[in-house]
Amino acid sequence: MRWAEADPVGDGVTAYVRDAAPDIANVRTRMRVLDTGTRRWPVSVNDGDDPPGNGYVVSPCTAYARYADAEIVRLGRPALTWPLRALARGLGLWLDRAALDRLVTVNNWLLSTNVYPAGWDGSDLPAITRFLLAEYPDHALAWRSLNRQANGALMERLASLGYLAVPSRQVYLFDGRDGQDAAFLRHHNTRLDAALWRHTPYRVVDGRALDADGLQRVVDLYGRLYLDKYSRLNPQYGVRWMASGVRDGWLDLRALQAPEGRIDGVVGWFGNGDWLTAPVVGYDTALPASLGLYRLITRLCLQETAQRRCRLNFSSGAAHFKRLRGGVPDIEYTMVKVDHLPPARQRVWRVLRATLERVAVPLMQRWKL
Repeated sequence: MRWAEADPVGDGVTAYVRDAAPDIANVRTRMRVLDTGTRRWPVSVNDGDDPPGNGYVVSPCTAYARYADAEIVRLGRPALTWPLRALARGLGLWLDRAALDRLVTVNNWLLSTNVYPAGWDGSDLPAITRFLLAEYPDHALAWRSLNRQANGALMERLASLGYLAVPSRQVYLFDGRDGQDAAFLRHHNTRLDAALWRHTPYRVVDGRALDADGLQRVVDLYGRLYLDKYSRLNPQYGVRWMASGVRDGWLDLRALQAPEGRIDGVVGWFGNGDWLTAPVVGYDTALPASLGLYRLITRLCLQETAQRRCRLNFSSGAAHFKRLRGGVPDIEYTMVKVDHLPPARQRVWRVLRATLERVAVPLMQRWKL
């Protein structure tokens, strides 16, 4: 087992760490490549000394406090907004002081949702854990984007090694293993989306056919949705990141092109054969809602899931919209190993976990977030 970022032999993980990861404007981290002898893993390393506002894909302080603060405003429940925001802000100050961001995260592709290698049984987890503890004895170890439906056995194996399951958010899953007989394709709203698609003037363009201007438009559309409408704390991907993904094959990009040639929507998939995610979604939010751009993008995702006979993790957000189309909710976790840390730092993680289990998870489930 070794670090391989200087290895001259190219592979997908090494190329990602070298070419794509540096082109995320609001993510500050050190990316390394862990070579176990059987596979390579992208690993992010943070020392807890970055200024506030680091991207949530590497910063628990951002994920659990700053991003939560922004999400609370969008709940539309005024009676709870003030106390919940006060809780989130107080939590953020506490987490910052506790060096929560002193963290090594394995399999971190710096996406909203990471996926794990198909067929990987986690048998090398003890060796990976021992190696990382020896290399970074003063850091917590983490594995992001785990849920019971996709990663139940992996979560149990990590728990047996002393990792804590810390809730993060509620995601929506679609099972397309039955192909065109998939249950979500029979939902009323899914059928309405299919009818919209049959009459749309838009055509689908493969990301490999886009030039530099086209990729810049993709970046802009992603930004209009994920950064301007949702939160600047979402990963701010650049053109080089997009181009690297298309070139190296880890990002399967599709654009919606209007008859006059303008690109108005985009979706980018990242998957492992068993699971598909959509870390890149965007559309021109200035255009009329009657065009149904988000509905068309969703239809593309669901149809692709059925055609590949795989499952889709459609992440969080737009919960009601996804439920109406057959999305099944599940709580997502980050598994964190902290029992080697000083007692005070362990205590922060354990209190955070208990607070999220008792407060955040019931709220997410009750309000169907």
